[in-house]
Amino acid sequence: MTDHEGPSNRPAGSGGGASSEFGPTTRTASAKTPKPRFFDKYLPDAWAARRLRKRRRIAAMSRPKRVGRRFGVIGTWLLAGLALLMVVSVFAVYRLSDVPRQESINNQLVTIEYSDGSVLAQSGTNRTLVTLDQVSKNVQWAVIAAEDRNFYSEPGVSISGIGRAVLNDIKGGDTQGGSGLTQQYVKNAYLNSDRTLSRKLREIAISVKLARNYTKDEILEYYLNTVYFGRGAWGVEAAAKAYFNTTAAKLNVAQSALLAAVLRSPTYYDPANNPTESKARWDYVIEGLVETKHLDTETAAATKFPATIPPSDMTFSGPNALIARAVTAEVEAHGLSAEQVQAGGLIIKTTIDRNAQAAAQRAITTTFSKLTAKQKNMKNALVAINPSDGGVIAYYGGPNGTDYAGQPDTFDYAGDGVRPPGSTFKPFVLATALSQTLNGTGNPPTAINSLVNGSFAAEIPGTGVTIHNDPGDKTKSRALIPVATAMKYSLNTTFDLMANSAGPDKVAETAYNLGVARTLGGKNTLQEPDGSTNFGIGIGGYPVRPIDMAAGYATLANAGKANSPYLVTSVTDLAGNTLYKHTASTTQGVDAKVANDVTMTLEPIASYSGFGLADGRASAAKTGTEGNNKGVGGTDNSDAWTVGYTPQVSAAVWVGSGDNSSIFNAAGKPEYGSDLPGKTWKAFMDAYLKGKPKLPLASKQEISENGAIPASTPTPTPAPSTTPSSTPSPTPATRSTPTPVPTQQPVVTPTPKPVVTPKPKPTPQPTPTPAVPTGAQQTAAVGG
Repeated sequence: MTDHEGPSNRPAGSGGGASSEFGPTTRTASAKTPKPRFFDKYLPDAWAARRLRKRRRIAAMSRPKRVGRRFGVIGTWLLAGLALLMVVSVFAVYRLSDVPRQESINNQLVTIEYSDGSVLAQSGTNRTLVTLDQVSKNVQWAVIAAEDRNFYSEPGVSISGIGRAVLNDIKGGDTQGGSGLTQQYVKNAYLNSDRTLSRKLREIAISVKLARNYTKDEILEYYLNTVYFGRGAWGVEAAAKAYFNTTAAKLNVAQSALLAAVLRSPTYYDPANNPTESKARWDYVIEGLVETKHLDTETAAATKFPATIPPSDMTFSGPNALIARAVTAEVEAHGLSAEQVQAGGLIIKTTIDRNAQAAAQRAITTTFSKLTAKQKNMKNALVAINPSDGGVIAYYGGPNGTDYAGQPDTFDYAGDGVRPPGSTFKPFVLATALSQTLNGTGNPPTAINSLVNGSFAAEIPGTGVTIHNDPGDKTKSRALIPVATAMKYSLNTTFDLMANSAGPDKVAETAYNLGVARTLGGKNTLQEPDGSTNFGIGIGGYPVRPIDMAAGYATLANAGKANSPYLVTSVTDLAGNTLYKHTASTTQGVDAKVANDVTMTLEPIASYSGFGLADGRASAAKTGTEGNNKGVGGTDNSDAWTVGYTPQVSAAVWVGSGDNSSIFNAAGKPEYGSDLPGKTWKAFMDAYLKGKPKLPLASKQEISENGAIPASTPTPTPAPSTTPSSTPSPTPATRSTPTPVPTQQPVVTPTPKPVVTPKPKPTPQPTPTPAVPTGAQQTAAVGG
């Protein structure tokens, strides 16, 4: 072929048809000779002929196949370009990145924020640097056996590990990191745990650089000083302390194998959480030590699984640690693992209002500043909730330090302690009866102006049990009394009878709908062990938490619309990615008319009991007291409550001994809800609401015995009642033939979560037994 000849002068087959190389074809459109390309004339003959045959083959394809082929070619070039970009990126990372040293690493903190974004609490970094010769050889070889058995023979990048990960991904198995110790150190110290290709490439580049600059022993030392072992412990020295209360240098084979075992998932493999799984992982490490010839079979067989010390809550410290504990439990309940929370790097924004929290702590501190020696056994809690959305704006669960008696006390009485609420439960009973009246099932129909039995003594139909009001209530007790007046005087006979008529289980259902937790610690609330509920629920015979009562009253303040109480608004990581965001979910707990009428009965009580809010601000409140059948005539009390609300806030205050022992006022007499609880409630509400508008509460009755009252109908006038000349202290009801009840202690009832992390508890005492009627008598005195 001469230089001036083009490809068109080459034979293209006979008759202009398909090339004889391809044989005959019926596709006449594809049989045409492809047009020559500009560069073909500059190619060698063999290459040009091959290109011509290829174009003819493509021309013979159907149009869909040609289009598909074109996309395939384009995709191939794009992948090639991407691969080139990755190579360039890895090289750039290698050249530009600094290799992290252990001294420069600050483990990421968990930051918990107030609702305004200011810091409420931060986790501390629990890490102590040690040199490799200060770490037991047992630990060194155990970690290598568990995490990277080829550590000393492979380069910085674990080729076999990456190969296993790729093969596992192809097979559709669990995602694997494919990282050796060097890569893990880089990931922990410099990057993050994202399973992305870009992160993996950066990890490889920095790992190679690390391996070139440092010895294997140095890298192992860095790794052991920075890896997270769980229990808030970063590094092997802190882990030895957290699990065995010893040092890294003194760890034996069994202990070392356990620390190596937990590395894969520290919270999950902690024997305090999952002992069976922890033992299985420990066995794997022991077998690895045998395989790597760092433990003989006889010693391995004789090695026993080690005992660990109980976990302690080391993640947070300071006065707001109980809030932090409740917040982290809620975060874990929403799907984030305990490891994600404890390992750090999260920003958790809460509903806690800085001013409200300060007001709560001041109210507690001021009210309980001058306790007598006889009052030093008291515990207390305060929870305040925004009725419009359920957000907890203030949360005081206890001192989380030293109690009034000078003893250690880290228990959370606001969210974990459960105690009988006494007469503060009576509004839930009334809400049940009013709901039944409204839907036509009331038996008998009840309204807040209905005349009901308020006798000093009354027999509960169908039970054979006669109950009595307290002797101090004789002047207020009468055979017929308006419901609203019975609520004001807190007559126990009225509400035990009402609960029995409405159905104790129906009262429990109303309480659930209003906001009381249905289950705590995996067990149903407001029930006997056999699943039944009896009339004792009428005056608060079943234990609940302060946060439950604040939530229930918040629903009444919000026209019957219920919002589950919550603390966490959002969770983000350091990169700004949102890991969780609260979504509101409102239900109609009770009809708005029911909430209105219950509120009307509660409006006079704060002023009547001596703790009305400042400047005449309207409120709805109720006091409650739990008797323990101790003291002279069995009139002592173990628990006292005040719960109340305005349209802006619902707050519950609990005061008690926590163990069913008696609590007293400053004069040495039984403590009541209107005393320290009422004073604390008033102090908090006045401080928080100062400067906020005075919003009205219910002013017109909306339910009669015939159902809903039409808007044009005048409000029925309650029957007259005799008001005592002085305001007596409310006292718990006295039951017939009272008998002592077992000592009671708050029950720890953590929010369910994927992984349970035990919390510090107060000195062990008997589990509380709800003060409820059993058999022919009611076993404890409860009232308001």
